[in-house]
Amino acid sequence: MTNLSLSNPVVSVLIRSCSRLSHVLEALEICLGQDYDNYEIVVLDQSTEAHWENHKDAFDTLDSKVSVIRSKPLGCAGARNVGVAHCKGDVVLFLDDDDLPVGRNWISAHAIHYTDPRCIGVSGRHLNRLNEGYRYKDRKRAYNRCLSYTFFIQGRTYTGIDEVKKPVQWLHGNNCSLRRATIIKLGGWYPHVATDNEEHSLYLKLQKTLKPGEYLMFDPEPKILRRFNIAGGAKRRSISLHSLLTHRLQFYHWVLREYYPIRFYGLYPLFILYSFLSLSRFFLKRVHIKDAFWVRMFGEKLGKYLYVFQEIAVYPFLVLRFLIVKRPKWSGQLNSIPVWDGQIAIPEGEQVD
Repeated sequence: MTNLSLSNPVVSVLIRSCSRLSHVLEALEICLGQDYDNYEIVVLDQSTEAHWENHKDAFDTLDSKVSVIRSKPLGCAGARNVGVAHCKGDVVLFLDDDDLPVGRNWISAHAIHYTDPRCIGVSGRHLNRLNEGYRYKDRKRAYNRCLSYTFFIQGRTYTGIDEVKKPVQWLHGNNCSLRRATIIKLGGWYPHVATDNEEHSLYLKLQKTLKPGEYLMFDPEPKILRRFNIAGGAKRRSISLHSLLTHRLQFYHWVLREYYPIRFYGLYPLFILYSFLSLSRFFLKRVHIKDAFWVRMFGEKLGKYLYVFQEIAVYPFLVLRFLIVKRPKWSGQLNSIPVWDGQIAIPEGEQVD
């Protein structure tokens, strides 16, 4: 594939949504007021029929730049793949359904970088609140860690920095843009990994195939406002520890070992131990659950610790399962589904060229 200079690329803004259509409408209002004209917006809605019925009239009145695809839940990676299959742009720009672009130059601040044929993708800045200052205590450490990988191939984020970094090792799934041709060539995201690390299946492959001079980059100019307290979505902050561990083991056994087999198998016990320790810390500090048995019996604080000890007992059996179960196959073909516009506009299963 030859990446040509794109002085005025067609940008496809892709918004995957699950039970957050009122917030999607807020984002669409901002997107439709951008200072860049050469774009389309694709909304992939995975909500229930009842949720859709409550909002579909508002979508009927939207600009023709907006198209809606309705689907059963596809998972984070699967939704990316289907969404990209429906995009027509040279560049795909990803936005989460609970966040908002900041400023009228959000799209143009991404698009400008594709005049360089060596630029493959761009990540933008994430704000936790409007007009926030620099939120990291150690500026140099934050810059060095921005969108990098740890030894255990865990993605460091640090997308609140305020200076350009080029290159970076991966792109955050929200407020990032990629050449559509690159996504299709690489076969999209591996869809059998859920929520935890699912986005890295593309970037680990990309790192192995980048040509000399090609790069991914971070630019603080395209900004989005993150809104963490909105219901719906992947619900990562109310997920069980067992699910977190399952998702991490999916990533390790089905993705990581494909690209780093020597490191993975040579240090297998360390990877397994690291996954339990890191996810237990995340669970204790950031996850809020109310329906687990231990939490109902002893309250959230003590109950979560007891739940961790419960998972220690079953974790070896979970690891053993992943050593036995075969990796699910993925063809790497990005397929479209019927588009909602009052009639079926695209035949089901049509394959991307």
